[in-house]
Amino acid sequence: MSQDGTFSVIHGEIDGRPLVAMIDMGLRELPARQGLSFFLGLSTSLINPTSEGLPTRSDIDNLNVWEGVVEARLQAVTKLVFVGRATWNGHRELLYYVGNEQPTVEALNATSGTRPFAFTCERDENWAKVDYWLNR
Repeated sequence: MSQDGTFSVIHGEIDGRPLVAMIDMGLRELPARQGLSFFLGLSTSLINPTSEGLPTRSDIDNLNVWEGVVEARLQAVTKLVFVGRATWNGHRELLYYVGNEQPTVEALNATSGTRPFAFTCERDENWAKVDYWLNR
């Protein structure tokens, strides 16, 4: 699914540590949300994060490669929309909604050669998992 660049950068602080998120606020009104019933959250630890828990320049490049690999794998097996990403306390999280759970899980389980990551994929027709981000 193509998005038209309605991303907002959010800066905040949780437990005294900086949080940086990039969220597509245009998804508040997206009619196609109905066909994207599964929340997909991916998380990876940063490599040698800064003292503030944010990525270094070299890790930013590595994260960009990893995110590209993940998105290409997902696009090959399901309809999806990228909600955004958040970086905090030595971790990067990617937030998606996908149309099909099983092929998504299978594709991610088969993804190798990238950085280590964990993920969760669960039914969420009402997009409650990203309500915090979209309704700020």
